[in-house]
Amino acid sequence: MQKASIPQTLADFQKEFSQVKAPENAVTFNPPTPETIAIGEGKAIPLITICPPRINTGDFFDVLKQVAGVIKKYKPELVPEVAQIEAALPEGTAERDLFVSQVFNPEANLLDDLGQDLPSETFGFLINHAAKPFMIQYGQEVGKLYDLEQWLKGECPVCGGRPTMALLERDTGKRLLYCGVCEIKWRFQRLGCPYCGSSESQFFTVEGMEKYRIYFCDQCHGYIKTIDGERTSAAMDLFWEDINTVQLDILAMREGYLNQQVDQP
Repeated sequence: MQKASIPQTLADFQKEFSQVKAPENAVTFNPPTPETIAIGEGKAIPLITICPPRINTGDFFDVLKQVAGVIKKYKPELVPEVAQIEAALPEGTAERDLFVSQVFNPEANLLDDLGQDLPSETFGFLINHAAKPFMIQYGQEVGKLYDLEQWLKGECPVCGGRPTMALLERDTGKRLLYCGVCEIKWRFQRLGCPYCGSSESQFFTVEGMEKYRIYFCDQCHGYIKTIDGERTSAAMDLFWEDINTVQLDILAMREGYLNQQVDQP
């Protein structure tokens, strides 16, 4: 297969997002007991469920404002929708505190809670990108509580999200999955689909990009981009590897495979 083109502005767009940071020590949580950790690992319960993050409301709204500014800068067509969302956000102290706590509650439905007819796709994009800096900080702390070598599940042990990419380690040959939300990596079986659990999967490569494999599953029609560590000795930032390989997503979807990081309609 041949390469597909990628919009030149995408890297700049994502670079500005990556520069939006949560304040140092912005995330706290109640450390679970060893017994709770053991139960959580045994039942494959994501850590966000057993020790949810606590986020300062003012810090979150400051980051949200920065993210909204980046979207308005690079996506001027979304300015009216972003302005509509900003106007709908709660203003009272108690209401804002509740809203922020619900942002980090996997079971919450923020749009229903706001009770307004808002553009759902833009709303999700804005909130997810505002939450990400806090989730990265949270993952760095709570990810230490589980044995990530033994997790071996298709969902992130920290936030329960689906993996964005995979990495075949150069020295060990182990396959690690990578969460694009909290940027945690954990071990998974070498073969098989992390999305539906099928034990079978195949891959293809792209001419000129041989260090990447695109594993695909004919059971759920999902795919996952994978870096072959044997073909590179450079240190890799998987966030940027994901951004810089959007052309592989385009190719996979042209072949009829789905991006399983989000629920399909």
